[in-house]
Amino acid sequence: MAECLALERINRLLDEGSFVEVGALVSARTTDFTVNDQSAPSDGVITGYGQIEGNPVYVYSQNRDVLNGTMGEMHAKKIAKLYDMADKAAAPVIGLLDCGGFRLQESVDALDSFGCVLAKQAEYADSVLQISAVMGNCAGGMTLIPAMSDFAFMTKEAQMYVNAPHTIQDNKKLSREFDSAKYQAAVSGQAEVLESEEAVLTKIRELVVMLIDEEYGCCGEDDLNRYISDKTCAMKDARALLAECADDKFLEIRPDYAPEMVTGFLTLNGILVGAVANADALYDEKGEKTADLADGLTVDGCEKAAAFVAFCNDCEIPLLTVTAADGFAAVEQTEKGLPQAIAKLVKAYHNGGFNSKVNLIMGDTYGSAYVAMGARSISDADMVFAWDDAKVGMMEAEKAANILFAAEGEKATEKQAAAYEGKQNAVTSAAARGSVDAVIAPAQTRKHLIMAFSML
Repeated sequence: MAECLALERINRLLDEGSFVEVGALVSARTTDFTVNDQSAPSDGVITGYGQIEGNPVYVYSQNRDVLNGTMGEMHAKKIAKLYDMADKAAAPVIGLLDCGGFRLQESVDALDSFGCVLAKQAEYADSVLQISAVMGNCAGGMTLIPAMSDFAFMTKEAQMYVNAPHTIQDNKKLSREFDSAKYQAAVSGQAEVLESEEAVLTKIRELVVMLIDEEYGCCGEDDLNRYISDKTCAMKDARALLAECADDKFLEIRPDYAPEMVTGFLTLNGILVGAVANADALYDEKGEKTADLADGLTVDGCEKAAAFVAFCNDCEIPLLTVTAADGFAAVEQTEKGLPQAIAKLVKAYHNGGFNSKVNLIMGDTYGSAYVAMGARSISDADMVFAWDDAKVGMMEAEKAANILFAAEGEKATEKQAAAYEGKQNAVTSAAARGSVDAVIAPAQTRKHLIMAFSML
């Protein structure tokens, strides 16, 4: 007999032979509109526990072959119980979603039980690592489950939407695929999209091991003094820098959403570190620029960073901030929502009192954008480094001179701009005021970061 797809997904995620099913004999209760001859094994969801690289995890997988994977009363109660078990074991919960919505035959019973799932997600938000993966359909209220998870993934063929696209006003004219994985990854930011189910399961495994495996990255065999390449130093590409600084790899989170703000995890001499960084361009594997990104802080970027910083705070994961923010993106969305988005980011940085924080000023950073990116004044950063060619100040020298010395004429303004650059924007000036602890050569970044986090 062929293995059902829901169970197959679990077995591909977990270590071979480690899965133990819980609640296999649970079935739906009779309701007014129950179809008596319709079998519902496990009530459409397989739940249980197993291991990823020897680390315990709890997992549920919705079975679209049983009543189209719809969520009914017992289906939801099985998931809610799994959260209680995971909390006692201090283990993650991983949900593999493939659901046709709520079971109409069970009405309020199904809805109330679904509410219990959301309540468990909220109750254990600070104690249980929650990961969701949309492997098929996820519609309506079911979208709240990945939204309330710490990390959410989708395959490129999956669909997720609150309202069916054809019901959205003017969508026929707009021709937007609101249900598509591409939209969810790049526009809504609800989930990170990967090419296939295998890629999604692999990334979940990598994430779980990196976040909960105490042995991960502890080999200590890598060169602590390894230099950053000249090309990466010249490009000032945050993604390349973090990859070269890492012992093994930089695991980026939600790369397609607000790509001007980089978030992810790496280890530095075995120390797990969360990283937030600014990026003004995308580069390919050869280091060739493929796209320019938003110039300055954006609403989506700040909200993305705020959520990531908050997660690191809750888990007491050390935080690295790589700053190269020269202002705010000059678009309508900035005027509409950026102050609120920056406020979220500031609160996240300020509330992180239990995890060590190291800042690196990689590029030119000016004004309030510099402060918002975790400056010591709001984050109480333990150590602040700056590359020796970086600039830190109120604004670019030319703009400042045009404001301060406009009455003195063009030549005088140019001269004053040069003076302002040296006295106000030079990184040594920031160091003289105590805003920067050490000015370093870019090539030696990895060594300095390792030394800092090792001492904190």
